[in-house]
Amino acid sequence: MAPSKKKAESSSEVSSKSKDEKKSSPKISPLPSIAIAVVAFLGGLLTPPALHMLRHQDDVNSRFVNVSFMDRQIICILLALKKNAFLTMLARRDRSTSSSYAPLPFPLPKHTPCTSSNLDNFLHAAPVSGLHVVCVEPMYLGVDGKDHMFPQWSDSRQQQKMLNQFNSVRITLYKNSHAAPTINTVVLRGEDSEDVGERLPVAWNNVKSLLYMELGLLHEGSQQQPWAIFTPSGERMIGELDEVTNGDGVGSSRHIMSSFVASGMVVVAQGGNWLWPGVREGFQRTIKLASSDDAAGSRNITIETLSLKPLVLSVKGFLTDDECDYIAKQAEPTLQYSGVSLKDADVGKAASNWRTSQSTFLSAQGDQILTDIEHRTASLTRVPRSHQEHVQVLRYGHTEKYDAHHDYFDPESYRSDQNTLSLIQYGKKNRFATVFWYLTDVEDGGHTIFPRAGGLREVSYTDCSRGLKVKPQKGKVIIFYSLDASGARDPSSLHGACPVGEGNVKWAANKWIWNAPMAYVS
Repeated sequence: MAPSKKKAESSSEVSSKSKDEKKSSPKISPLPSIAIAVVAFLGGLLTPPALHMLRHQDDVNSRFVNVSFMDRQIICILLALKKNAFLTMLARRDRSTSSSYAPLPFPLPKHTPCTSSNLDNFLHAAPVSGLHVVCVEPMYLGVDGKDHMFPQWSDSRQQQKMLNQFNSVRITLYKNSHAAPTINTVVLRGEDSEDVGERLPVAWNNVKSLLYMELGLLHEGSQQQPWAIFTPSGERMIGELDEVTNGDGVGSSRHIMSSFVASGMVVVAQGGNWLWPGVREGFQRTIKLASSDDAAGSRNITIETLSLKPLVLSVKGFLTDDECDYIAKQAEPTLQYSGVSLKDADVGKAASNWRTSQSTFLSAQGDQILTDIEHRTASLTRVPRSHQEHVQVLRYGHTEKYDAHHDYFDPESYRSDQNTLSLIQYGKKNRFATVFWYLTDVEDGGHTIFPRAGGLREVSYTDCSRGLKVKPQKGKVIIFYSLDASGARDPSSLHGACPVGEGNVKWAANKWIWNAPMAYVS
């Protein structure tokens, strides 16, 4: 019996010792296990079998440290986050490899990539105030968490895929369309999504703020029309005051950004109206010219730059011979000697002091030929028909002329003329461009003169010996801009009509275009 007692005592001692050891063993801090879990989570080392082994915390042979209930909860949360991130990554990878996307619910502009050859059609050796060129390239957030460029798409399917995936843009800005050696490039990223590893598409408002900051755009004001953005072909995309709609339809942020990315290159005009970049004297570009008759389709014409300052462009064959003859015939019965808008300093003087031609205005209402030409003029200038005045037809006989003048109205020169001030809203509205139609050939004289072209200072308003001289040619038109791209009046747009030589008659017409809609043409 003694041995049994001893054995019992021995067992009692072991039990007691075990209790003492448990009582005296130090409490293990949870921090090491949390650190292990975090490292395992980040490294992708923590797997379900390992977690199973961690649960056997009473196994003295376990290779893992004791894990408390709180530790296990933290590990489970980390595992859940990792699983969610993994599934998100797979979903994003599935989307990136998907070959089928629903068509976007709005039309997209033609793509013009910002290649050096395309930029050569818009950039100038010297800055052009208010005319900016912006390149927009799409980017996406990769599975590695970095931004990546899209490869150049070759068909509409690839474009649809890109437009459904991009969430950032790389923007390159050529302020004042200047081919400067320093290029300004900015990356705009969309905001992070609630989904791990996801990013929302970059918003139009973010791009708009960038343009204000980098291009120095001015807000609409008492003397300033709201700015606007155009495609490289002159199609208006968005303006300063255009309302952005909710959802994904036309006018939404998604529509605007998709259009920017699809276009690739956009042109920002501070003055809010499109004007063709002159680039350099002698530069030529071919554009599509639409007609009011859809059945007639469109045709290509060539625009040539005659001068950069002022900006003067020439288009041959804009009017047919029959159209020229028709306009002159329609105007002839109502011709009268031309008047002028007298400045304050010239009140009481006869218009013949400056202008000796005859003229009349023709309305296109009910006249299909004139209506078609008005639509064609709007297509040429990329300015809406609602900005046009009725056409003013002119007849110059032998020695008749019009001394150098401006087509815009300077409010400082009409301070006593309330009617003119009201018409131009004290300077906010004005004539923006003139499309001048030549209806006959003139062998001797009759040139259109720009005495300040090339930076010259005119000697006399009647001098036709210096400056840019444009010879009349039947069917040709010239475009010259009274306001520059910023919307400011351009003093160098001074121009006149030189006297017609003996035995010649000059028929021509003014089509004045304003920087805002007017009530002349509906």
